Amino acid sequence: MTADSLRILQRLAPAVPDALARRVEAWTAADRPVQAAPSASVVLVRDRGGLEVYLMQRHARMPFAPSMVVFPGGRVDAVDAAHPAGAIRGCALRETLEETGVQLADDDLLPWAHWITPEPEPRRFDTEFFAAVLPPGQDPADISGETDRAGWSSPEDALAAVRRGDFAMMPPTLSIVMELAEAGNVSAVLDAARDRIIRPVLPQVINDHGHWVFRYPQSGDAEMGSRRWR
Repeated sequence: MTADSLRILQRLAPAVPDALARRVEAWTAADRPVQAAPSASVVLVRDRGGLEVYLMQRHARMPFAPSMVVFPGGRVDAVDAAHPAGAIRGCALRETLEETGVQLADDDLLPWAHWITPEPEPRRFDTEFFAAVLPPGQDPADISGETDRAGWSSPEDALAAVRRGDFAMMPPTLSIVMELAEAGNVSAVLDAARDRIIRPVLPQVINDHGHWVFRYPQSGDAEMGSRRWR
């Protein structure tokens, strides 16, 4: 069965950060968004008595997404342009190696999602997410220098920690972990990746009866999240 990457968004309802709400409120027709930097992120998974995913909690002092729990990844670097598979996939492979020590091959990367940072944000990324099964004989280590902690977790445990307030995830990470929780094992992740329809997600922030909420594109939307803010 073909999976649509937007399906999980129907259940996604994280709070809009106050700083983002203030920026949206102040946004005018004359404002222009900064260019979103091409980026890549890799969702490393393995089976250990159930599905596990590798997560990293960023330092509180990081300029972007401080203290957030994320997957390995980062922006495209000039060196990535020379990769035979293209800059985005080259970035995914390089960032995974630099941040975890795990050596992946291009064939290991399974396209999973595509998110673009909301327009009023001062730092914006156009990020392609790839799922990848941990290769035999390898194990990631926290070598990025950008995190307070990193390690394996079941998707269910990670979601429970978010609900308790132990740590936070941005909407892209949260939605992917929610979908992994549904999968349950690596075989199901691989099945979901086959013929997967990847649609870009550019979240909108709207005021709904006095409350700021995210609006996400749905599978039937003609513009697929490309609407302007105002």
